[in-house]
Amino acid sequence: MDTKISEENEIEQVRAELAFLREHFNEELEQQKLDALAEFAAGIGHEINNPLAIISGHAQLLLREMENAEHRRQLAVIMSQVKRAYEMIADIRYFARPPKPEMEKFDLAQWLQSLAEEQTPLMRESGIELHFEINTDSADIETDPVQLRLVITALCNNARDILRMTGGNVWLRLQQIECGWEISVEDDGSGVEPEIRSLIFCPYYSGRQAGRGLGFGLPKARRIMQQLNGSIKYEPSKTGGAKFVVVLKSM
Repeated sequence: MDTKISEENEIEQVRAELAFLREHFNEELEQQKLDALAEFAAGIGHEINNPLAIISGHAQLLLREMENAEHRRQLAVIMSQVKRAYEMIADIRYFARPPKPEMEKFDLAQWLQSLAEEQTPLMRESGIELHFEINTDSADIETDPVQLRLVITALCNNARDILRMTGGNVWLRLQQIECGWEISVEDDGSGVEPEIRSLIFCPYYSGRQAGRGLGFGLPKARRIMQQLNGSIKYEPSKTGGAKFVVVLKSM
């Protein structure tokens, strides 16, 4: 009997070790893929900017001299598309080479409340109610407030995009956890289908049917959190929508 129990314990231990190794391998593989993509993005972004600058310059010159209304409209379309391409390149370069964090000490609770006050009118314009929940009066932390704002704003924008046509609710929460602080952005929209959840942090994955994975929003947020020694993850919401959780380590 003792021998059987011992064998079962050994089997469980081996299973646990295999699960740990599998998870560690997947994390390392994902990081190597992101690093390789970042190197590629940095190089291709530089090369594409050069022809874009020439196209934009010539379009502007022609626009100044052109009197035909239809031709002016067509040139305006060209310039707007060049601007869009520039913005895409900017996202690529940011993803490839995020700026070095400028760490500051500040009260995370007050900072997040200020951000919630900025987001509230934007949400209401789309018929969305933003609920801000916090479990503490102060939360001292040291991180880069500018880069952190990019992350939380991107998550709020994602939630607003999915609820823009139907309206709904978004919850912005701050709570203390064992290793530091957790900020979550949750909505009661349609959520993310299980089969595409592993793709939502991939650059330029198009998940428009789920309202997620557009452009470099989520991949850029993940890169930023890596630099801030934190993390970001997706969780299904109890409301049926989506929940994104950002973890920041305490000082």
